Amino acid sequence: LETHSQFGTATVTPKNIDLPKVDFVTARRETYQGTGTLPIVQRGTITDDLRRRDFSINALAMRLDTNVFGTIIDKTGGLEDLETGIVRVLHKQSFIDDPTRIFRAARYAGRYNFRIAETDETLIQAALPILPQLSGERIRNEIDRVLLEKHAAKIVERLTQLGVWEIIANDWNISATFTYDSQKAEQAISWASAHLVDDTFQPEQVRWMTLFGTDMPICQIEAISFRLVLEHQLQRLISRTQAMKRGVSLEEVTAPNFEKLGFPLSKNTSIKHQNGMWGIVDTDNMNTYVCGDGNLYQVQTPLTAYRQLEQTLTPLKETVKPSEVYQLLKSYPIEALVLGYVDAIVPEWKREKIRDYLLVLRKVQPFITGDDLIALGEKPGKAFETVLWESFAAQLDGKIATKSEAFWRLRGFKDHSPQNIVN
Repeated sequence: LETHSQFGTATVTPKNIDLPKVDFVTARRETYQGTGTLPIVQRGTITDDLRRRDFSINALAMRLDTNVFGTIIDKTGGLEDLETGIVRVLHKQSFIDDPTRIFRAARYAGRYNFRIAETDETLIQAALPILPQLSGERIRNEIDRVLLEKHAAKIVERLTQLGVWEIIANDWNISATFTYDSQKAEQAISWASAHLVDDTFQPEQVRWMTLFGTDMPICQIEAISFRLVLEHQLQRLISRTQAMKRGVSLEEVTAPNFEKLGFPLSKNTSIKHQNGMWGIVDTDNMNTYVCGDGNLYQVQTPLTAYRQLEQTLTPLKETVKPSEVYQLLKSYPIEALVLGYVDAIVPEWKREKIRDYLLVLRKVQPFITGDDLIALGEKPGKAFETVLWESFAAQLDGKIATKSEAFWRLRGFKDHSPQNIVN
């Protein structure tokens, strides 16, 4: 038994894992202190409890007492909305109190093939400007739920019609191919679950990559990844100390300051305060920066990989060697590669190269390692790395099949007898 006294709820988890969890709630009412904040919960009546729900179709209760077991309690017209296929909020302030209900309205409409009430569409438009006030995590969580839906493409299209995406991020346009791309994402996830069982594969990254598509500028993917707290890293470009030495305080995010630091901004640059830092997107120069604590960072995210993979595959020749395939693909996350593999638009021979890398090449262990070279008196350096790669490339290309052969091939080690090398 797990209780949540703040919200007046409890969850019972049976010892038998085949049985479902059971949630218990007390009748309660909710009030909001501010727009987009979490509610304050107080005890209330069953009517209070039903009226605090998001939509009328969710504001239904069934009596469990013996004499009237099964009787439906409907205080908001939910039964009629169920019959007519309408998603409708309970009061005019609902979307303003909690703008994430915009996503839920679209989800329910898409899931059940319902339509959002016309009056609610007007209310949604009034609440859209409040969406940017929500934390990145809250928005991301709602989009994650959308992408998990069976009819995700339909829901994404509905959110497009409502103008949600461009409110979250400037010029966020969903690709016209998203319906196909979302199907491709599920194919990729299914293939990976069957063939990459020993790998850490992240299905949610596949879905986000297809949501971004192959047309969105990389700088915009980076900006959205930072805003919504998707997987990303901040690579420091200039420290506070370095900036101060050049007479610049990055507490002031201005074009002249960036110019002094060697990062000129174009006129087509947006600057917004997000996640406690300043996010800067220079669309013309295709750069995304973040300023915080006097430091300047550049955003990096693996979610740009699928966008970049297309560029990598374009010049590829059918005669490409296995070692060249390895070099081209080794820096890509497996999520992007699996997407490329299941993409029917990609020529079959290129898909087979990706498959070969995923299932064979990336798992090959080199015959010769740095420890081997050190044991033979070599010192680490550029030449050291070149020798290691040339040996491994020959191994990948099938030119050597054993560790002994690898040592024979190494330039500079001809005097070392392969008899002393353990295969």
